[in-house]
Amino acid sequence: MQLRHRTAAAVVASFALLGLTISPAAGTRVETAPASKLPDLPTPAEYFGFEMGDEGRLAAFSDISEYFETIADSSPEVEYEVVDRTTDNNEYPILRLSSEENLARLDSILAVNERLADPDAMAAEAAGAGMEPEAYARQLARTTVPVYYIEASIHATEVGNTQALVDVVHRLATEDSEAMNRILDNLVVLVVPSANPDGQQMVVDYFNQTAGTEYNRVYPDLYHRYVGHDNNRDWFMFTQKESRTRVALEQKYRPVVQHYMHQAGTESPRIWTPPYDEPLSPDVDPIAISSSNALGQFTQRDLVAEGLKGVKSDDAYGILWNADVAGYGTFLGTSTFLTEIASARDLAYPYTGEGVLEPVDKTIRSPLPYDSDTWTLKQIVQYATSAAFSGLNTVAGDPQSWLLNNLYRVNANSETWDGGPYAYVVPADQRDPYAVYDMMRIFDFGEVEIEQATAPFTAEGREFDAGSYILRTQQPLGRWVDQLLRIDEYPDSARKCDDCPLILPYSETTDNVALFMGVDVAAVQEEFDAETRRVQAITQERIRMPRAPGADGAYILSAASYGLGRIIDALQDAGVDAYRAGAITVDGQEFAPGALMVPAGEPRARETLTRAVRETALPVYATAAMPATGAVQLAENTRVGLVRGANNMPGGWLMWMMDQFGTNYEVVEAADYATLSERFDTIVLAPGITTERLTVGLDATKYPEEFAWAAGVPDAPQRLAEFANQGGNVLALGSSSLTAASAMGLPVENVTPTDREVFTVPGALLAQEYDTSQPAAWGMPAAWPTWFNNDAAFRLTGEGTSVSRYPAEGNPLVSGYALGAEALNGATNIASFDVGEGEVTIAGGHITFRTWPRASWTVVTNAIYNGAGTELTAEEMAARFGG
Repeated sequence: MQLRHRTAAAVVASFALLGLTISPAAGTRVETAPASKLPDLPTPAEYFGFEMGDEGRLAAFSDISEYFETIADSSPEVEYEVVDRTTDNNEYPILRLSSEENLARLDSILAVNERLADPDAMAAEAAGAGMEPEAYARQLARTTVPVYYIEASIHATEVGNTQALVDVVHRLATEDSEAMNRILDNLVVLVVPSANPDGQQMVVDYFNQTAGTEYNRVYPDLYHRYVGHDNNRDWFMFTQKESRTRVALEQKYRPVVQHYMHQAGTESPRIWTPPYDEPLSPDVDPIAISSSNALGQFTQRDLVAEGLKGVKSDDAYGILWNADVAGYGTFLGTSTFLTEIASARDLAYPYTGEGVLEPVDKTIRSPLPYDSDTWTLKQIVQYATSAAFSGLNTVAGDPQSWLLNNLYRVNANSETWDGGPYAYVVPADQRDPYAVYDMMRIFDFGEVEIEQATAPFTAEGREFDAGSYILRTQQPLGRWVDQLLRIDEYPDSARKCDDCPLILPYSETTDNVALFMGVDVAAVQEEFDAETRRVQAITQERIRMPRAPGADGAYILSAASYGLGRIIDALQDAGVDAYRAGAITVDGQEFAPGALMVPAGEPRARETLTRAVRETALPVYATAAMPATGAVQLAENTRVGLVRGANNMPGGWLMWMMDQFGTNYEVVEAADYATLSERFDTIVLAPGITTERLTVGLDATKYPEEFAWAAGVPDAPQRLAEFANQGGNVLALGSSSLTAASAMGLPVENVTPTDREVFTVPGALLAQEYDTSQPAAWGMPAAWPTWFNNDAAFRLTGEGTSVSRYPAEGNPLVSGYALGAEALNGATNIASFDVGEGEVTIAGGHITFRTWPRASWTVVTNAIYNGAGTELTAEEMAARFGG
C-alpha cells in the first residue's frame, strides 16, 4: 500500500477509529469487532428499529433523549442531564462522556480549567510557587483534561447531525478500543444533541406525522417560536433562552473546541471544514483561529484518508468578523470548529441532480472531488460521524497543548493585548437610562469585569461623573468588549490578492451595541486614573415615585427612552388612559415632544406606573394639574395585528420584542382579512412581507389544517388599503414598506441603487436625521444611526411627511461597510401619510433587525399607538380635565 502525504502511523490511527486494522506486512485491511463495554445495551438499530441514516427514517428527538438516558443509566462513562428548559418548556439535555475516573473528579477538572483561563489566578499561584506563570500553567495542565463540546441541529431542518450523534455516543459508550478509550481518558466530551430541542420536535415530528400523506414533508414555519433559522445570530444580544443556555455551558465547561455540526444546501460541498474565509476580526486571538483552521485541516485529511469524497475548505464561511456569528465562546479561547454537510431531499430522501453534484476539479481546497449525482441521508450521517471522531481524536492526541494554548495563552494574551483603546467609558448621565441598563446586562451576563466610578474623574480631557461604567480592554474578555463597542471599519485587506474583489463577510458588517441601543460610549485611548468599585451585578436603579399629585393632577414621563413602550403597554393592559403631548414645560421641567401624560385620577394609574417604573427605571414627574396642551389620546388597549407570514424571521423577532414589552397583538390570519377593521386598530407588516406572500402564501392543499392561517388571500392588499381608508393605522417595516406603498398608492419612489458594483451596504449603521416634532419620531434624538442592509430609501413624490432622512451630503456610514452610500444623501427612510381616514407609516430600512437597533423601537412604539389614537386640541383637553 503506497502512503502519500501521511505517515503510516497516521493512517493506522485513522483506521483504528473505524474499527479497522492494517497488517503491517501486507497492508491488508482486516475488519475487527471491538469488544463492547455494554453487551446488554441495544444498538441504535435495535432500539429505534432502523439504522441512523436509513432512507425516509428519522428518530424523534424525544426517543433519542430516552436512548441517551438509557445509555447513561448503563454506563459509568456517560452522564445525562437536563440543564434547562426551552422557550416552549421542553427539556434541554446534554451528555458528558469521559472515563469513570474523570467523571468522578469532574468538578476538580472544571475548577483547574477555570484557573488556567484566569491570568490573575495563574500569576498569583505561580508567584506563590516561585515559578514563571507559563511554567506553572504547563505543570497545572498536566493535572487535568480539556473539554470538547459537540453541538448539533441548532437549525432544526439540519436533521442528519443529531441522528449521527446517536451513533457517536453509542460508540464512545460501548466500544472497548484503544481509540475510544484514548478519547475518554484524555477528554471530557460534552454533547448537546440539539441546540434547538423545540425545533427538532417540530421538524422531525411533523416529518413523521406526514409520512404516507400528500403533504410536503418539511415543516413550513419558524422552527423556533420566535427566531427560526436566526437562532445562531444571537451571540451578543443573548435574547433567546437557548442562547443563554449555551453561554452558561460555555462559561461552566470552558471547552477548548466547540464543534458546531451544520448542514448546507443540496448543491453545496459534501462537507466543508475550516480554514475559514476572510475577513478576520482584529479582536479574535490568533491562537483561537489558528487552532480552528488546523483542526479543520486534520479533519479533511482524515475524511480523505477514509475515502469520503467532496471535502472542501476555505473560500467560504467568513464568520469571524462579527460576534453574531463568531460566537461568544471564541472570545473565551474556544476554537470554533464548523462542519457544513450537504443536505438531502425532503430531509431524509436521496437527492439526485442532473449530473455530478457540485462538480469541481481536483484542487488544494478540494483534493478528492465528489463524483456522483446522488446524495443520501446515510452519507450525511457517515460524514458527520467521521468528522466528529476526527476532531475528538485530534484533540485527544495532544490534550495538553490545547489546554495551554486555548485556555491559558489566549486569556493571558488578553491581559497584555493592545489592539483596542485602553477602556470604554459609559457616562453616567444618559438620555436613556433603560438603554444603559439593557446594554450593560449584556456585558454582565458575558462575565466581563465591569467597574463603576465612585467619584468624578477625567479621561483625555473629558469629565465623567460618578456612576459612570468603565470597561477596560486588558482583561480576559477585553477583546469581546472591543468587538461589541468599536466603531467598525471594514478591512480593505479582505481580498485574495491586491487586485481581487473585496470579500464581504458571511453576515453583517457591524455589531456595535452602543449605537444599536442609543447609548453614549467613549473610547478612551490613554490610561487614566479613577476611583472605582467592581460591579458584581447590573441592577436597575431604584426610582422613587413622586408624591401623588391629587385627582386633578397628572404623572409625566419623558419620551426619550425606548423603555417608554413598556410603560405604555403596562398602562394599556391595566386599562389606564394615557396621552402623548407635544413639547411642554411642567413646573419648570422641559419635555420634548412625545411626553406621556397619565391622569392621576385614573384608577390603577399609580399602581401600574409604580410597577412599570421598577422594570424600566424611567423617572416619573408629577404635576397638580393636567398640562394645558393638545395631545393624542391613546386608544384603549390598542389592538395590534402582526402580518408575518409563514417562516418569516423578521416577524418572529417582532413577536419576541412585542412579548417582552407586553404588546396586545395577534398574528393576522388569512380568515381575518374580511374583518380587519373589526379586529384591529393597528396593523404591522413585518419586513419580508411581499405582495406574493399576502396573495399566494402557503398552498393549503400541501399542508395540514393547522397552517391554514398562512394561506394566501388574493385581495389582501386591497383589504389592507380599505383598513387604512376606513380609519385604520398601518406600520410597514423594511421591505414591506414597498408592499404597503404599492397597495395603498403612496406617493414615494425607491431611490436605492440596485447595481451592487457601485452600491452595497450589507448590514451597517448609517447616519440618520429625525424630525422630532413628528409623532412617529417623538423621543428620538435629532440624529442617531439607523440600520441599513441594501434596503429601500425614498423620494416623496406627493403629499406626505418625511420623518427621518439620510444626511444631505457626505458619506453617511457610521460603522461597518458601505460602497456608494452617498447615493442615499437626502433620501427619506421613515415617512408618514394620511390615507383616507387612517394613517400609514413606512420605514424603508429594517429598523427592527433581529431587535438589534433598540433605539429605533421608539419609532415602532410611536407608530403603533399614536397612529391609532385620537388627536385632541388644547381646548378639548381643557374641557376634559377642567383646565
